[in-house]
Amino acid sequence: MKKEFILIVLEGCFVFSVFSQNPPQDKNWEEVFKDSFNTFYTGRWYREHNLVKGDYKPNEGKFDEDPHIYYMDNVYTANGKLVLEAKRLTDSLPCPKGSANCQYGGWHKYTSGAIVSNNKYKYGYFETYAQLPSGTSFFPAFWLWNANDTPPNCFYNEIDIMEADGCDPNWVSSNFQATFNCLQKKRNAIHHTCNYTDGSYHWYGVEWDSDKIIWYVDRMSVRQISNNLWGIGIQNPLSIIINLSLFPPTWGKCPLNDSLLPNYMYVDQANHYKLKYECDAVVNEIPDYDEDIFNYAVKKSISLSSVSSLESGENVSLRATDFIELKSGFEVPEGAELYLDINPCE
Repeated sequence: MKKEFILIVLEGCFVFSVFSQNPPQDKNWEEVFKDSFNTFYTGRWYREHNLVKGDYKPNEGKFDEDPHIYYMDNVYTANGKLVLEAKRLTDSLPCPKGSANCQYGGWHKYTSGAIVSNNKYKYGYFETYAQLPSGTSFFPAFWLWNANDTPPNCFYNEIDIMEADGCDPNWVSSNFQATFNCLQKKRNAIHHTCNYTDGSYHWYGVEWDSDKIIWYVDRMSVRQISNNLWGIGIQNPLSIIINLSLFPPTWGKCPLNDSLLPNYMYVDQANHYKLKYECDAVVNEIPDYDEDIFNYAVKKSISLSSVSSLESGENVSLRATDFIELKSGFEVPEGAELYLDINPCE
C-alpha cells in the first residue's frame, strides 16, 4: 500500500492552520457551479412534487411519515433567494399514489418545499448559505444522497451536511448513513453549535473524497471522519438535496405549531467545487506562491526548504498524493497561514 504522509523537518519557526481550507480560501479548487438563485435554473435542479418524506419500514408495512408532502408551488425564487415554504392548507391534499399508509385519514394538511439536483456528483466541496426558520415545527436539511434497492447491488449512501432540529434550535448536526447489504443503515450524527434562531444566514458545507469527509459550519471545519465504512465508504455519485421538513408527530419530539405557519427557508447560494489535479507533478521548491506563477493543484509530492518559506500575511494551501516534506529552514512567520493536506488522485 502506498504511504501517504506529511514529513516536517524544521529548525525555524513553523505554524500551520488547524482548520481545513474551503474553496474561497484554497486555490487548489475550481468551481463546478455557483448558484445564486436569481432565477430557478431547471437545468440544474428540479422541484420535488407529491413526495412523502420519510422512510419505509418493511417490517411494519408502512411509512414513518412526515405530516406533509413536498409541493412544487412551495419552491420559488424571490429577491435573489431560493424560497422553500412550509404551510398549512385550508383544504387537505391526498397522499401520493402508491403510499402504503397515510396519516390524517389518507390526506395531508401540510405542504413544504424541496429541490434536488438533476445530476449526481462524485466528490468535491458542497456548500450552501441559508437562513433557517426557527421554531419547534421545522427540520430543514442540506444533504447528499443516492440509493439502489435492487439486489444484489443495492446500497444506501447519505451525507447529511446540515440538519437543523427545531426542537433544539441552538445547534445543527452532521450525519452519515450508509449500507451495502440492503439490510441495515449505519448512522452517526454529531451536533455542532450554531444559533440560527436570530434570522442570520450561515454557511454549511462538506468536503468529500474517497479517503475522508470533513464538515464545516460558517466555513470552519467542525468534524472529520475516514471515508471507509465497512472498508468501502461512500463512493457513489450523489444527488444534492435542500429541503424544509416538518417534524413527524410519530417522533414524539415536539408538536407541530400551526401558529408558526407559513414559514420559510431562504437559500442565498448553493455551490459545488472540485479539486484540480496534477498527480504526476513533483514540486521541489515554490519560490513564489502567486497564483499566476504557481499552478495550484494536487501534486504527486512537494518538498520545500527556506527557498519556499512564506511571508507574513500569506495564506497558502498545498496538497499532494504521496507526501509533503518541509525541510530544515522552512519558515511560516507570524501573520501567515499554511494548510497541508494529503489527497487521493481522483
